[in-house]
Amino acid sequence: MTLFFMKFKALVFIRLRAQVDDSPGNAVRDACKRLSELNIKKLRLGKVIDVWLEAPDREYAVKELEMLSDRLFANVVMEDWDYELTEIEKFPEGIGNE
Repeated sequence: MTLFFMKFKALVFIRLRAQVDDSPGNAVRDACKRLSELNIKKLRLGKVIDVWLEAPDREYAVKELEMLSDRLFANVVMEDWDYELTEIEKFPEGIGNE
């Protein structure tokens, strides 16, 4: 019996909460002011995590992705997270062959 798994690509976006000072973001904003004439009022840095995964269905993928985001990917004391989950036909070359 062969089990069928759906393939997904997820992007997990992790950002500092609004009330948390973003010193690295402020430093990048200040550097932008020296290099560009753009009037950047605020700049916040964050992380994006690409996840390529297989799951039996979308519901299971969502449940597990939310658990990982909340317990592992983000420091929920200081960071908020969100994600996009897209079903794909196949993994790009070099992914999923481990």
